[in-house]
Amino acid sequence: MPTRCVLLLDPAGLSLYQVGGSAVNRGEHFPADESGYERFAHFLRGHDKWLYTLLADVAEEGFQLEDIPFSSGKDRAAIIKRKLGQYYYGTPFSLARSEGRLKQGRRDERLLLMALTQPQTLDPWLLRLDEAQVALQGIYSLPQLAAQLLSEDASAQQLLIAPTPAGLRQVFFDHRQLRLSRQTPLATGSAQETAIATATEAGKMHQYLAGQRLIDRQKPLAVRVVAHPDQVSALRERCQDTDTLHFDIIDLLQESTRLGLRKYDGKLHAGMLFCHLLVKKSPSEQFALPAQRRFFRLWQIRFTLNTVSALILAGGLLFATKLFLDTLDFQTEIQQIEQQTRLDQQRYDATLEALPKIPLTTDNLRALVTRFEAESRRAQGMGPTLAQLSQSMERFPDISLDKLEWQLLEKLEVTTAVTPFPGSTTLASLGSGPFAQLTINARLPVSLASMQTAQIDRVNAFFQDLAQTPDTVVLIQQMPVDAQSTTTLKSDQERGTPEAPRFAFRLIRKL
Repeated sequence: MPTRCVLLLDPAGLSLYQVGGSAVNRGEHFPADESGYERFAHFLRGHDKWLYTLLADVAEEGFQLEDIPFSSGKDRAAIIKRKLGQYYYGTPFSLARSEGRLKQGRRDERLLLMALTQPQTLDPWLLRLDEAQVALQGIYSLPQLAAQLLSEDASAQQLLIAPTPAGLRQVFFDHRQLRLSRQTPLATGSAQETAIATATEAGKMHQYLAGQRLIDRQKPLAVRVVAHPDQVSALRERCQDTDTLHFDIIDLLQESTRLGLRKYDGKLHAGMLFCHLLVKKSPSEQFALPAQRRFFRLWQIRFTLNTVSALILAGGLLFATKLFLDTLDFQTEIQQIEQQTRLDQQRYDATLEALPKIPLTTDNLRALVTRFEAESRRAQGMGPTLAQLSQSMERFPDISLDKLEWQLLEKLEVTTAVTPFPGSTTLASLGSGPFAQLTINARLPVSLASMQTAQIDRVNAFFQDLAQTPDTVVLIQQMPVDAQSTTTLKSDQERGTPEAPRFAFRLIRKL
């Protein structure tokens, strides 16, 4: 992170405060003359990487409440620009802070217009910042930070008084909203002078606010005074509660600790505390022009790119570390697998050594095993095939067998005299033998002799039942009805006595 530096500007010159975390270190002071400007320019040339913020503690300020019709986008920006030009024509350092919409009428938007009315006070310092091309985050006014010093149970209307390097700062708040601010210079800044000025200026502010009808004359004004412990006794002596003023004196050191500033340099004013508040919680609105913040924009872009690059680099390193650890794990697993493989190979070799020696070559042993497997398959014989046929015959009790021949074959001989049943396995898919083959002559009941279509359907259903068993082929040799176009169909009257329809087929099953 870059070094954060707050430039506290007052009529006497520019004071430098280096802010980091919960500590603020006071640096050089540059008087508002040519020698101070030159020293400041020389300082910037040696610290051009710092991030600067300008905090103005000057009396030349303007505050104005204005209600505008509710709008957005370019229309709202144009209205605000016109209003700022009307009230603060002679300065470019102006801004508008929205305080929300009114609850009555047409619900206009209420704006607080603020400006630094003497730009010549800032111009010499801004010129040196621009020449040094340093990053200027923004320009702020000290009253913008004063709301952070209010108590949580602050009254609806409250006057905050705090000593600053430029004098005595008085800021009036209405329901925690900034309304106006004044600055009273102090000659010495001693405890007695500060106490007298606090009591006097509080009375003047009450008269002014009452005259402007910003407060009720009949109600006392709550005055919160932030002072160094060395000034508290003098303030309590001078600042007595009256019918119009009610003082609440707060210890500056205790307030600094509450707001997160752990170290204070012992100065009687609250300049260091305001610098801490500016860095801790910067207001959303600021006075600097876009041209004056261009180097800050470049710094933001550069910082973003560096951050993204660092994240990418960190991600790459994490990914590389993960790959490295995964590689180590894989290498460990490979070593364990290799060791287990060696142990398995040793056990395998030991098992082979323990086996009795067989006077056979590997090829002869392989051929012997193949023949043994083939003989094992042949050993089951015709049993499974006959069982399959028997189960189908039980489902078709009207079909009778006339003749059955069986064979065990190593190789099938395919002829054109037979036709494979469409629903069975093909011969080519059976592979190599051995095979069990049944040649069967069967007949249908005599009752179907005159119903040729019923004969064909019954035989096809029988063949379909046989073909459901895997590795089974049904080859049709003869159907009960010869439907070839060259054969003359004869009726039962022409053939005389009805005969049982006959058919023949072959059933082949792989063992």
